[in-house]
Amino acid sequence: MMNERIRKLWDEAAESTAAYPSGQNNSWETQVNFMEKFAQLIVMKCVEVALDERIAKEEIDKSDDIEDRCYLRGNNGGIVDAVIAIKQHFGVEE
Repeated sequence: MMNERIRKLWDEAAESTAAYPSGQNNSWETQVNFMEKFAQLIVMKCVEVALDERIAKEEIDKSDDIEDRCYLRGNNGGIVDAVIAIKQHFGVEE
């Protein structure tokens, strides 16, 4: 059984590429467009989840411990670096 989050992305890709419901406009080009859109949506959702893990600058600045602030800023930078690498790896621009 497909995870509900994946099902939502599947439906979004299908609706945006006219491949839904099955059998309507089911050309090879439509199928390729669907697969590309579905993959893009998965990558972008992963990017969104990763970016949501960043700590707000205001929260970081509240800490009195300089080592904590440096660690959290570095952590945020690592998340952004990973997001950039993932987007480049999969060729996703949005």
